[in-house]
Amino acid sequence: MLRLLSRLWTQGLACLDAVRGRYTVIIVDDLPDELKPRKLYAVGEDGHYWLAALMCPCGCGDIIQLPMMAGQRPRWSLAGNGTRLPSLSPSVDRTVGCRSHFWMRHGKICWCGPTNS
Repeated sequence: MLRLLSRLWTQGLACLDAVRGRYTVIIVDDLPDELKPRKLYAVGEDGHYWLAALMCPCGCGDIIQLPMMAGQRPRWSLAGNGTRLPSLSPSVDRTVGCRSHFWMRHGKICWCGPTNS
């Protein structure tokens, strides 16, 4: 089992689920002063969201804010398939700080493998 997890990690397919739990969506009008772990905040109203925010899943404590308004570059989209378990697209690739790179799929954090950059 450990060998399989190691192989998945190096291939960028390891997902956090059992250890840290899944992320759920909280819809808010304004971003709160303090964000809770394993929560993805969708900021907007009437089903139109302009920002997604979450605490970095690596544990560094940074807040990640992702623009979701049409016309912005880069721009993320949020899907939930009728559940509170969010999926984000595209991946989140931090170029500063902890340099985490991950996908969020159905509330799970799926880490991308190491790069040669």
